[in-house]
Amino acid sequence: MKAFVIILLVALVIVGGVFAWKAQSKPAPPPAQVQQTKPTQTLYVAVPMGVFLPFSKVEDLFKVQRPDVKIKMMIDTPEAMAEAVEGNKEKPDIFISPGGHELEVLRAKGYIDPKSEVAFGSYQLAIVVPKANPGKVKTLQDLLNPEVKTISISNPDLNAACYAARMSLQNLGIWDKLEKAGKFKVTGCCMSSYKWVLDGKAEANVQFLGCPMDEKAAVSEASKVSFACKFPTDTYYIPQNVAGILKTTKQRALAEEFLQLLTAPDTIKMMYGSRLRNDQNVPAAAGPWGPEQEANPRAKAKAA
Repeated sequence: MKAFVIILLVALVIVGGVFAWKAQSKPAPPPAQVQQTKPTQTLYVAVPMGVFLPFSKVEDLFKVQRPDVKIKMMIDTPEAMAEAVEGNKEKPDIFISPGGHELEVLRAKGYIDPKSEVAFGSYQLAIVVPKANPGKVKTLQDLLNPEVKTISISNPDLNAACYAARMSLQNLGIWDKLEKAGKFKVTGCCMSSYKWVLDGKAEANVQFLGCPMDEKAAVSEASKVSFACKFPTDTYYIPQNVAGILKTTKQRALAEEFLQLLTAPDTIKMMYGSRLRNDQNVPAAAGPWGPEQEANPRAKAKAA
């Protein structure tokens, strides 16, 4: 009997141990699923291809700040984006111009709210030539050389770089001479005008310094071209990146929130580290934009 009791107690201990082991080894309940915030709003932004990299950094920051918002982008040349604003039924909420003038053209046509325009960064003008420099261009006066038969440009009434270049060359007394000689070839956009000099069909091309190629020619095609000279900065307005909100937007508050992040001093400094140019060393703070900022500096100096 005693032996039976001992065996029974041992069996109970074993069974209890098995249940205890099962309780301890029971897999933990799966962690609660992390709820991903799905975008419920969309912000449509027209971004020039030349500033896509720094803009993408801002997009990432905004996604952290507003995970409920999807950023839809129109990425193209500034001329093509401006034409899309006029021609397309769907309009972006925000338009960004590299140089400012494309936005000023849209503002004058009633598309942009002038109170929303903000400027940051800066550009300097330069002449791009084929590497062999068949036109022998070393200064702006050399554009008058007989060897320079074609200067490829974009529409100076729309493209910011060519608008500023016309202003500069007029102040220097060169524009009319070049125009009379029939040297200008107006192409569809800044990229097509660059391709003219890249393909050797033009002896010179007007671009912002570093656009569409880096100043040190750090692109695949750069071995074929080089910067010949820069324009005197006192002969044209200071081109800047300018962002503005379209009057047709249905996301006004959201667009203002995005521009507030885009033009914050810390954001601008971050973009400078991501290839956003500031060739004329303007302060890392957003400023106003409008006809006054695009005024001819020589005319302003005379008026003063």
